[in-house]
Amino acid sequence: MIPNQWYAVIRGQDVKRDKPVGIMRLGKKLVLYRDTEGQVACLQDRCAHKGVLLSKGKQHGDAIACPYHGFQYDQQGKCVHMPVLGKCGVIPRTMQVPSYKVHEQHGLVWLWNGEPQDSYPEVPMFTNFSEYKGFTSLYGWDAPIHYTRYVESVCEVYHVPFVHKGSFLNIWDPKGGRVDEFRCSIDGHLITSDFILRPDDDRSAQETLEAKFPWQRGWRIGVDVLMPNLVQIRNDVFDVYLVATPIDDENTWVCFCYQEPKKDLLFPFFKPLPIPLWRRLRPWMMCRMERFIQQAKDLEAIEGQWPRASSLKANNLIPVDKVNAYYLRLRDKLIRDAAENRPAPAAPTIPIQLVPQAADSPLETNSL
Repeated sequence: MIPNQWYAVIRGQDVKRDKPVGIMRLGKKLVLYRDTEGQVACLQDRCAHKGVLLSKGKQHGDAIACPYHGFQYDQQGKCVHMPVLGKCGVIPRTMQVPSYKVHEQHGLVWLWNGEPQDSYPEVPMFTNFSEYKGFTSLYGWDAPIHYTRYVESVCEVYHVPFVHKGSFLNIWDPKGGRVDEFRCSIDGHLITSDFILRPDDDRSAQETLEAKFPWQRGWRIGVDVLMPNLVQIRNDVFDVYLVATPIDDENTWVCFCYQEPKKDLLFPFFKPLPIPLWRRLRPWMMCRMERFIQQAKDLEAIEGQWPRASSLKANNLIPVDKVNAYYLRLRDKLIRDAAENRPAPAAPTIPIQLVPQAADSPLETNSL
């Protein structure tokens, strides 16, 4: 994983008042809870006394108590009360646990993976989501895949006609695995790409986009990566982004966020009902279909990938894998820069538009 970056670790709605939650992220056991002001606090999930999980304990105001002997720790991880010593007891300085910098934004809790800073960069987010005013839905789960492989799998949309074949939703998927008008660029922490995924037949790319029936259709798609671990898919039906945060070296916490669909897949010629409950329900449904249909199919294909972690040496990339090539090279660069204490380039916050693009040059694998 990349040091000195913000990583989304849990949905904000999953951290409730008076109910600590324990999670494993970035190879660390963490406990998160809300203090009396509603702010999220994050500590190592281990009592400094005997190593018991603090997430099994209860809150006392701004402090969380170990369930074993009742030792209480504040938001900075300092032990503020040891019942065995009484109210006036002198607490040893060593009785404290590590605390972590967290920030709640975009419906997620973000953890800073690095040393404390005088000032912190903004959490990463795609502009068309940070500025979006409609309804969205977030849904997360654990997957037995290294996070680099999950990032790659979402970038490689041209797998859809093959991996998703057999799903009842496949009738609306782009048909054929041919990619036309592929274009990819990089700006700071942001990698963007646009292309047409279409059937391999005698029609032009534009004709496939205008096809009347879904089983003849091509799609114009955009796939973007925002470091360290966000991937966005854009098209004329929906916009969605994925967070792929390491749990450990073998597993990943995956979280998808859908906006309201722009069209109805079942009845594309009808305008969506302007009913707030229905507008909320549609992205909620999209998230669950993603989890239990599309991503279930993807997992069947990628679960046995080897090596577990991706790298340029682990793959034999082709020109349309340029997004992956940029991602892997930028990941390596950010890790090197962090090791050398060099500042990382600022993440841009430029809008992304779906526009027709010209054909791109072949993949250059020796440079970003």
